[in-house]
Amino acid sequence: MSKKYSVALWGWAARWLAHIWVLKYIEENKIDINEISWTSMWAIIWALFAIWKSAGEIVEFAKSINYFKLFDLQFKTWILKWNKVYKKLEEIFWDSNIEDQDIKLKIIATNIISWKKKVFTEWKIVDAIRASISLPWIFVPYEIEWEQYVDGWITNNLPIESLRWKNIIAVSALKKITGPLKTKRSFLWLKFNRLFLNLNYQILHRSIVTMMKQNEIKSLESKNKEILLIEPFFWDLDYYSFNKIDEFVEIWYKEINKVFKW
Repeated sequence: MSKKYSVALWGWAARWLAHIWVLKYIEENKIDINEISWTSMWAIIWALFAIWKSAGEIVEFAKSINYFKLFDLQFKTWILKWNKVYKKLEEIFWDSNIEDQDIKLKIIATNIISWKKKVFTEWKIVDAIRASISLPWIFVPYEIEWEQYVDGWITNNLPIESLRWKNIIAVSALKKITGPLKTKRSFLWLKFNRLFLNLNYQILHRSIVTMMKQNEIKSLESKNKEILLIEPFFWDLDYYSFNKIDEFVEIWYKEINKVFKW
């Protein structure tokens, strides 16, 4: 293809697996990608792509992970330390640096001291990814040079603004939430009121999704960019569906063929 494209990506939890189908499509159609910006778990998929791993290899890598073995609890201060995740990332990327890759990489995190967006264009890939995936309230913030970082979606979950090229492929994994809060739950033929904590979770979840959607709208309004937005319907695949790798790849691969018209 004559055109070169930049890619802006976002996702949360298990939906990072969905980007494998984007890679699969890019490989088969020989789309020239020269720049990638991302937030959160997508960092792992696209960093593997940048060091020349194929979609097939990344699928096998994703299937080999035992996610429960990566949990390291710390009840005194935070829920998860993620030291085991860091060691796993070291096994994958070793001492590779962002600036040494042929494809320009921009990994987004949020500095919780200045509350500003941080765009990592230089540094160890492992450290930048660990900073970008530090989900607040769940994972310990990650420290780099006396600054502390949490997940990048807080400030910029679809980081189009960080890309320099005009032609942009933007991929959103944000799940659409419709309808009122679910106040009842069913058991056999009976209905019960949902617990207070469940309702609070629903409210918090919808508030976060609303915030991220507003961030996306702002990013999509970036000037002097030609943006192709990929926003597939998610079916029954959710943030915690880590065991549905094939479904993520195959179902969404069909969706991308419907949207892309090269």
